[in-house]
Amino acid sequence: MVQALTHPSAHQGITLRVLVAETGVTYRITLLLAELTVANLRAHLAAAIPVSDQILLLGPPYKVPKDATLQSEEILNALRLGDIEDDLIPSTASQHQQYSTTTSNAPLSALKSPSSSGDSRILAASERTGARRLFLFSKRSLSESSPSESPTCSLEPKEVKLPTEAPGPSPLNIDVASSTATLPPLHQALTAYERQFMLYLVQGQALADGADLRLTACRTCVQEQAVIARALRAAVSNLADHYHTATRTRAEFTASFQSKLAAHSSLLQNFESTLSQLATIGLHSSMVSMARSSGRVLETLLDTVPVEKERSWCQQCALGHERLAALFGELEAAFGELGTIASREEEAAKDREAEEEVQTLWNLVEGDMKKCRDAQSQRLERLTADHSDVVKTIMHALDSENRDDEERTQAAFGPLGEKSKSSKDVIPAMIKDDAIMKEIMDRVADAKTRAMRRMKVRLREISRTQSNIQRVLSNVVVVRDAMAQQTENMTHLEHLTELPDSYRAFLSEVRRRRAYGQAVNSLSRAMVERLAAMRTDEVKAREKFLRGPGRHLMPAFFDLFAPTLATPPPLFTPQMPSVVELDSLPDVGAAEDNSAAGARTVDMQDTTTGGLADTEMHPVAAETGGVSTASSLTAESHPVGGSGQQQSSQQGYSGGGDPMISSTLARGTAVRPPQQIPEEEQQQPQHVDEQHQQQQDQLIVSADENSGEGIIFDPAEGAAVEAEAKTLAYENAVLRQTIERLGGKPPRAYLEEAAAHRAAKDSNSPNEESKSSAVEIAALRKQLAEANAKSTVLEESLKRAQSDYAKLVAGNKISHRSFHIGDVGLFMLASRGGKDGKPRTYLAFHTNCPHRYLSKNCVTGEPNFVVGRIVLQEEMVAAGEVGTDANPYGLPTGTKFWVVTVEVLSSY
Repeated sequence: MVQALTHPSAHQGITLRVLVAETGVTYRITLLLAELTVANLRAHLAAAIPVSDQILLLGPPYKVPKDATLQSEEILNALRLGDIEDDLIPSTASQHQQYSTTTSNAPLSALKSPSSSGDSRILAASERTGARRLFLFSKRSLSESSPSESPTCSLEPKEVKLPTEAPGPSPLNIDVASSTATLPPLHQALTAYERQFMLYLVQGQALADGADLRLTACRTCVQEQAVIARALRAAVSNLADHYHTATRTRAEFTASFQSKLAAHSSLLQNFESTLSQLATIGLHSSMVSMARSSGRVLETLLDTVPVEKERSWCQQCALGHERLAALFGELEAAFGELGTIASREEEAAKDREAEEEVQTLWNLVEGDMKKCRDAQSQRLERLTADHSDVVKTIMHALDSENRDDEERTQAAFGPLGEKSKSSKDVIPAMIKDDAIMKEIMDRVADAKTRAMRRMKVRLREISRTQSNIQRVLSNVVVVRDAMAQQTENMTHLEHLTELPDSYRAFLSEVRRRRAYGQAVNSLSRAMVERLAAMRTDEVKAREKFLRGPGRHLMPAFFDLFAPTLATPPPLFTPQMPSVVELDSLPDVGAAEDNSAAGARTVDMQDTTTGGLADTEMHPVAAETGGVSTASSLTAESHPVGGSGQQQSSQQGYSGGGDPMISSTLARGTAVRPPQQIPEEEQQQPQHVDEQHQQQQDQLIVSADENSGEGIIFDPAEGAAVEAEAKTLAYENAVLRQTIERLGGKPPRAYLEEAAAHRAAKDSNSPNEESKSSAVEIAALRKQLAEANAKSTVLEESLKRAQSDYAKLVAGNKISHRSFHIGDVGLFMLASRGGKDGKPRTYLAFHTNCPHRYLSKNCVTGEPNFVVGRIVLQEEMVAAGEVGTDANPYGLPTGTKFWVVTVEVLSSY
């Protein structure tokens, strides 16, 4: 970077050029760096254009400047580079010298003037130099209400006044007026020659000075026209930015609008066909029965739809659709009115013609007009030299010593006559060139007048187009909002098209929830029965002790040492909450009919073991729906048949690798087939509740002393097996639902294909059936192998999905009905404390679980809410006065409360 382009200091003045767009006038404003702000610039320009009407554009690219932009070193250097490019004509030699010394290291293409480099382009064809300029526009001149007339350009001097007499005293030191009578005639003639050449000289000086003024005026005028052309470029560039923004907005909005409009049109056109399709889809029989029990007749999906209301809504949406299409058509027409590429290219061609005219004028001024000026200067130099020679000749002839020498005086007339003859055509030639320069000056002035008028028209057109663009963009916002509202309205019609899929998902959800309820009930029943069995064993053990060694104990052992020695064990009768939801859900059955359930079980067992022959090895599992590890994908369709001990025992006997059966064997429990279990043992669990009621407040008197210690059959095992089966059914229901959401192929597809093969086989002759059996078996083996591979992939995906779901549920659900270690709780501010230093109190958000308070060690700052995972619960009882450590929360004496320590997840 050259020395002239270095960043100025804070105390150094910075001169900026502000170029007026309408007239091309240049204002130079000098400010300190700290004072270089847009507001200060506007204040200095207020004399030319009011501040409220000023529009400043800095570029390229042309944007409204900011204070930080003006003060940046890069922008200041770019502005100085623009000054150098526009400073085409240094006025004096000293300026040339200063210009040369301060920019000696700058690129020649940017720093040399046209006169020194031969580059006569006044308007650069590209922006490769990086130069920038600051333009000033007037809002008032852009408005339609401003006067349409533009100022005319008038250059001076219009006419050059030539003196008619030689001014001033004669350099001969002769007073012509007073000594005419006393001077000899020859001397008077010599004096006349001097006055004549003096007149030529002053006339030549007037014409030469006029030439300089005309050339300077024309140069300035052409440069102002170049400023107007550059300002028009800036305005067109700014308009192009607005137009490109509108074009991008139009493209993005049109793509989105048309796609949504097409979707809405499809919904409206297919409305009646959608209703007809809903009429063909029947509801499940259990749902039909539930509707009839409620006094309603609902047999198809269409019966669940308020048809008349939906039709009315569809008509309203259709009207909104038509209005929206009309608005979009108006918007497209408004976009079309912004101009076409052809119209913009036409205007750009006219702008280039105007710039070429400026360049032509510049070439004319720097060519013909400058030659005339140089010729005028040369003629003036000649006239000056001739006058000097004449004065010398006359002075020599009028020498005081030779005043009486007439011969020498007479001899001076010869050279003076020749010079007079040679000089008499100089002034006419100068007058002729002055006329040529005046003609060029008038042409330049007329060109600027046309340029200013055209600039005003073009700026108004650009301003009008920018206003139209802003109006169109505002209309885009309106149409976009209308489309958003229409999209929201159309969601009611989308419900109808999505209803069949939603109905299938509803059935799957109901099955999953029923499986969940059954699993919860089974696990609860298994737990109760297991506790009852343990209590029965405890009763027998206590009776055996009391009837044996206990008979010999003294009363002190019963009264003092062990007061409960002769009492029965406490009866554990938990009140498990009933799953009300299970009773309210319709029984929609399994995912497929019962006839296919066994076939699916066989298919999955065969897929797991790798052959069709394995189905014959597990007939019991296939018939009774026994749960195995190989049937995880279809276990939800396995009937867990019946209730009671017998079926649970059958499942335990035929389950093979069931984990619950394995755990039972590991505990050493002898599990036998049902036919080997005595009848009284099979019926024992049915009388557990009656035994509990009889033994609740009685001593133990009914045990048999001779009863063995070994348990032949544990009645709780059947409930545990059933609970395990229900749990597996619930998990498989979740897996099946996830498979359907992921787009997996349900097992029914394989069964339908197998049924089609069987139907074709039944229709064929016995010979054809025997011939095609091998082919069918091979095809089935291939299908099962493909199903096995796909099932493996789906199982892995489901495991990952189930793991992610478990993490999501564990991390996002807030407990409010119960609080255990690991649950997430929401603690709300209950007391803000006091000025006496009492801490803020946070109480858990709960439902019938009061008095859970957050430990003060878990609170940082003063949040209003705290969400955290429970890591410790300390149960305490309120005692003593309010505010003490024994009763910090002001509870009634004897009230239980818990101090909960959590891992803070978030606070507000």
